[in-house]
Amino acid sequence: MNVYVSDLTRHLAEAGWDVDVYTRRDRVDAPDVEDLGQGVRLFHVDAGPPISLPPIEIAAHVSDFTAGVQKLAVHTEPYDLIHSHYWVAGLSGIELSRQWQVPHAVMFHTLGALKEVFQQPEPPFRIAGERRVVACADAVIGATSHERAFLIGQYQADASRVRVVPCGVDLEMFHPAGVDQSRRRLAASLPGLCLDDGPGILFVGRLEQSKGADLLVEALPRIRSRPDARLWIVGGDERDHAERARLSTLAADCGVAERVRFVNAVERTKLPDLYRAAAVCVVPSAYESFGLVAVEAMASGTPAVATRVGGLASTITDGETGLLVGDRQAPAFAAAIDRLLGDEPLRRQMGAAAAHQMSRYSWRSVTRSILDVYEELLSDRANSGSQREPCCPDSVESLLVAAG
Repeated sequence: MNVYVSDLTRHLAEAGWDVDVYTRRDRVDAPDVEDLGQGVRLFHVDAGPPISLPPIEIAAHVSDFTAGVQKLAVHTEPYDLIHSHYWVAGLSGIELSRQWQVPHAVMFHTLGALKEVFQQPEPPFRIAGERRVVACADAVIGATSHERAFLIGQYQADASRVRVVPCGVDLEMFHPAGVDQSRRRLAASLPGLCLDDGPGILFVGRLEQSKGADLLVEALPRIRSRPDARLWIVGGDERDHAERARLSTLAADCGVAERVRFVNAVERTKLPDLYRAAAVCVVPSAYESFGLVAVEAMASGTPAVATRVGGLASTITDGETGLLVGDRQAPAFAAAIDRLLGDEPLRRQMGAAAAHQMSRYSWRSVTRSILDVYEELLSDRANSGSQREPCCPDSVESLLVAAG
């Protein structure tokens, strides 16, 4: 399970709901079902080869996944509602909601058409699949008002069915207390960061060009207030060798090779220490539907600098909890980072304001909003009493062939 689904199911269980999560089997030794406690079970469904696959390739196995869920669900109590995550699961959710005659809510987390706006081409069948899910779901949950507007304007979503519920942040994990302890733990576990050599500029994310780590490498020599600042690039693994090599070469060309530190993706439990130890966290992405990294950093008391796009424009209050950059270029990021590194009182003030504001994204609040959506759908279903008809009679395979 990804972080969002894991946290949401845990909090739904704490609220008294029984939750079954179905995911595609991506390893041979995965059991059919795992009891995660507190009324949460995780089912591994046979659909395609039992290996990790990119989401685009998983789409070819939607029908197998749907059939696998139906087979496993025979042995469970009847479900009251389906909540799908991402467009591929949403396609299964359409058929399952018809078979089981229950409401279907979906959350995309990222939209193909939005990525295309920012020069990230997506296969036509993804956009077609998303449009089908939008048309058929009983409720579409967007993380921000920006995403809601895009769903209505570009996907022709029924406005009455689109709800805005932000992603949640674990405030018990991400909080500003204990900076000194965090630095000591990092010095021991990640000595390569060289914490005492200068303030840390933190990047957390996948090593792909749309995430913008190269912009920070290019920005580093332009930072005048703290020429001893270090750039910590946290993310990726051995599979990202080519991109890491490109960034390393770029750092050498910019004359900052000794000031850039690379760390493979870390366990989630280490992220709070990284956020607290950093002077600033930067999210230079071409697009983020929500921007969880920025929210986690701010909850940890570290101001964020980010591109003024998507959810980042909603979660960061410019000039109060961080700085938004309209011009996605290295000089603009350098100026924003310079402003914060050169003014410690301002940086501390923004960090405190950020930690305070992020309380709005507590999982308690987010879960209550999700339950409001569920309860409305269940009420509408009980009052309608009508049989659910197929929304889209043609098969998923025909959709993918036609769009591809």
